[in-house]
Amino acid sequence: MTNTHGWAPALDAWGQFVREHPELGYRPGFWQLHNFLRLHRDALVQHDVIRKARNKFWIANAQSFSGVAFDCATSPRV
Repeated sequence: MTNTHGWAPALDAWGQFVREHPELGYRPGFWQLHNFLRLHRDALVQHDVIRKARNKFWIANAQSFSGVAFDCATSPRV
């Protein structure tokens, strides 16, 4: 069974990531998250840091989202 603690709206996790890493130049907000997910959604899902809730909106693991998002943002795309 999956631990349900630590999951929050993805927009909240995105805002935390932006505050933790101002050096990357990202801004908070829905459209910035949307654009980030366009490029990195598959990697974030594969690392189980984001999930689609009720097939409508994204939730994120608040503890691990920032680290994986940082890796996505700073690693060269293969």
